[in-house]
Amino acid sequence: MALKTPQLSCRIARPISYRFSPSSPSYRSKLPSRLDARISTNKNQKSTTSVLKCRADLHGCMDEVVQTPKDQTTEIPIVMYPSVVFPGATLQLQAFEFRYRIMMHTLLQQGLKFGIVYCGKNGGMADVGCIVHVIECERLIDDRFFLTCIGKDRFRVIEVVRTKPYVVARIQVLNDQPVLKSHDDLGSLMQQVDQHLKNVVMLSDKLNQKQKGDHLPDQLLHSAASFSFLIARLFINDRLEQQLLLQMNDTTQRLAREGMYLERRSKYLAAIAAIKDAFEHLSCKEK
Repeated sequence: MALKTPQLSCRIARPISYRFSPSSPSYRSKLPSRLDARISTNKNQKSTTSVLKCRADLHGCMDEVVQTPKDQTTEIPIVMYPSVVFPGATLQLQAFEFRYRIMMHTLLQQGLKFGIVYCGKNGGMADVGCIVHVIECERLIDDRFFLTCIGKDRFRVIEVVRTKPYVVARIQVLNDQPVLKSHDDLGSLMQQVDQHLKNVVMLSDKLNQKQKGDHLPDQLLHSAASFSFLIARLFINDRLEQQLLLQMNDTTQRLAREGMYLERRSKYLAAIAAIKDAFEHLSCKEK
């Protein structure tokens, strides 16, 4: 796998280094102005052992969905990934394959964003993915990159422009359709989803089944769209179901589908809990 979650400590493979700022006479980086860049170099080694660090200046909530002008098309690098990435998600990756190292060198000059699409076991590429922005980038002396990314806009692949040395596709940015339901109806739907979610978490705790989400999301702190994406990425376990939710352009329909999924899940867990309690009751009687 070319991009993976880092398993190696960041301290490994770093030289003993000093840092100098962009005001230094030796600074020659041409990184985008919106990035706060620092170069770390070993005094006793050649410049090929340099370590590059970039950090974007973020404003606002990471989980909030920012709408982009509709029908906007552009060409971006595409990375196929074994999980579905949603707007608002924070992703840590390690780029070590040669083609993705080339991609990162290009992105450092042209802008630190690329598209991620779900790639299942059959190797097929999904039509809809998520644009991620690199908010922190670290290049090690062996030319690997550690990346921290955040999901932004959904997109649809219009056509693949090229595949070498890495995939580049023309994409169309997707926005959710305007919500037709009244504010009260939408709020009621969010409350239903929230209640089903609480039931799932309660039953999972009872059965010692760990959920991906450490804390229950507060629906009052999110817009309907960001709340639906948060539920999809943290509490929907099926990859194909997640991809279907990502492809949906209607927030109301996405929330309704998530509510039905969580309701079925809570009923399934309730049945298992009932069977478990029955066996425990029988065991106590036999004793």
